[in-house]
Amino acid sequence: MSLSNDFRQEQVAHLDVGTFTQVETGTPVQKVVEQMRRENRNCVLITDNGALVGIFTDRDLLRKVVDAPETWDQAIDAVMTPTPITVKSTAPAHLALDLMDEKHFRNLPVTDENGVVVGNLTHYAIIKYLADRFPEAVYNLPPEPNRVSKNRDGA
Repeated sequence: MSLSNDFRQEQVAHLDVGTFTQVETGTPVQKVVEQMRRENRNCVLITDNGALVGIFTDRDLLRKVVDAPETWDQAIDAVMTPTPITVKSTAPAHLALDLMDEKHFRNLPVTDENGVVVGNLTHYAIIKYLADRFPEAVYNLPPEPNRVSKNRDGA
């Protein structure tokens, strides 16, 4: 089978989507940002009893919070993106990647059939899938494979 066929048959749940940060609705913005920094994440999924109600990304932080210090003590609900687009864990991975590309998303929340958050799909998960499938080809590539030096370096 080719990589294209494999990726079309692969479900989103089989990719590395399990690492994500989640907070409950009503959490103060300052605590959310602190958690993002502590866990080294660029987004937080906002839930209400397990159901996804919003997403807060580093882009939201830059656009809505950095220049507005009064938002630090407000609930995250005021600055999050409500009702984000999601993908089901059983969806084909290629459709999720197409959606991310079309909408320019860097994070795509993954839910189960009941709407409960089970993960966050990122480009890193796609790259990890490719690297695991072709470890020698991916890990041994030079930074710019077609670039050749015209002059010899060194002495």
